[in-house]
Amino acid sequence: MHEMYSRRQTRSWYLPGRLYDLAFAGLFRRLRRRVTRAVERDGLFPWLDVCCGTGSQFRRLRDGRPVGGHVPMVRAPDPVVCGLDKSAGMVRYAAARAPEVPFVCGDAGQLPFKDGSFRAVSVSFGLHDKSPDLRRAMMAEARRVLASGGRLVAVDFENPWSARSRAGALAVRAVERLTGGEHYRNGREFLSRGGLRAFLRESGFVETARHDVEIGSISVVVARVEAPAI
Repeated sequence: MHEMYSRRQTRSWYLPGRLYDLAFAGLFRRLRRRVTRAVERDGLFPWLDVCCGTGSQFRRLRDGRPVGGHVPMVRAPDPVVCGLDKSAGMVRYAAARAPEVPFVCGDAGQLPFKDGSFRAVSVSFGLHDKSPDLRRAMMAEARRVLASGGRLVAVDFENPWSARSRAGALAVRAVERLTGGEHYRNGREFLSRGGLRAFLRESGFVETARHDVEIGSISVVVARVEAPAI
């Protein structure tokens, strides 16, 4: 089941959304901008953001134009950008904060879109906390809905590669431990298997660009679908 939310169904005072924005919006602002630039640079629209949470990736969109304003986004019958999340509360909140953007309540492991519908699919911090099976399903769906020549833009944790990134990884681990439960266990498993770099390679993607952030031991990766062996 999936549902697209209109303005009448929004919820601008959804407490979990407010708390998430207060805790993380400032920290993630530069990462969000980098994801947007990666999409804008090659005009990779339509663009789907999965596990969109509070919708902050699209919040600065105004009048049908992306953050940088370099690529005109003509309003068309099919949305040029779209956010998807499994939480109906988050989707309503996201729709209230960015009313220019369509948001869909749906499962990232069973996307409610046709094959080849998007030229960009992004996912930010939406992989490490998922079970291995769900992660694999998400990447299979990303490959399915990406058009030929499209790109995946992923933001998530890597194993540390320097003294500063090791300090950042320790801080992230402390925060993740507070979350506890399956989230924490999945995150540890994600890193034990090699983090974002290894996961994308195992999922049939080839990196075309990468930006590593030592604070937090985070990477922003742009990848294409690996060509089948002949």
